[in-house]
Amino acid sequence: MLLLASLPQSAYAAGPVSLVLNGRPLPSDLPPVVEEGVTMVPVRAVLTPLGAELTWTQETATVTAVLNDVRIEASVGSATALVNGQAVPLARSLENREGRTFVPVRFFAEQLGFAVEWDGASQTVSLYERAAAPDRGEANRTGALAAANAAASIGAGYAWGGTSPDVGFDCSGFVYYQGQLVGMELPRTSYEQYLEGVPVGLDELAAGDLVFFNTYGEGASHVGVYDGNGGFIHAQSSEVGVVWTAMSNPWWSERYLGARRLFR
Repeated sequence: MLLLASLPQSAYAAGPVSLVLNGRPLPSDLPPVVEEGVTMVPVRAVLTPLGAELTWTQETATVTAVLNDVRIEASVGSATALVNGQAVPLARSLENREGRTFVPVRFFAEQLGFAVEWDGASQTVSLYERAAAPDRGEANRTGALAAANAAASIGAGYAWGGTSPDVGFDCSGFVYYQGQLVGMELPRTSYEQYLEGVPVGLDELAAGDLVFFNTYGEGASHVGVYDGNGGFIHAQSSEVGVVWTAMSNPWWSERYLGARRLFR
């Protein structure tokens, strides 16, 4: 079985990728491979060192990982995984390759309680036990909370000018509401939000960062909340409401404008 890590689009064509756990390189019987922004390595080479109990069910093509009170089940071809019985979207579906099963490392590691960082310069995915993770300050904790709150809103309705779940959201109203939930007063429009905070590169995106797109005219006409796992959550349209979308989605990646870190 192989393991995937969701990575920024800027890393798609880069060199070999390494995996490190608490500062220690993890050996792999197969070299990591990057596909559409996803790093793939043998799953047991990573989840076993994390301490997870890992099983494979051939009949249903399902990977199950259990650590402490967290149980993750994911099947080949499915766009979602079950985390303690709750459906959660995956940045990339599991797939078989040369008799191996590919799964997303960031998703599995973070769900099992580990911190994950990407270093674009060294092409390294670093996994840390939470206690061993470098301190990145209050910004990451607030951003992670904002991303979690945004994910909990998936399925909410769309309303032009809306800023609440009762009425519905437009894209910037959705972000404005996430600010309220974490005690921050953000600008109301996507254009104003794009002028605030700190610019963030694709290889530096963290959970809670705001990602902006030019969907019509000029400037930041659309905004979403980066989920920390290769996707973003946004109020897309009246047809679908609040949804999760992969950053690698061709339509959106062509219109990507930049990212800002406002939650801190």
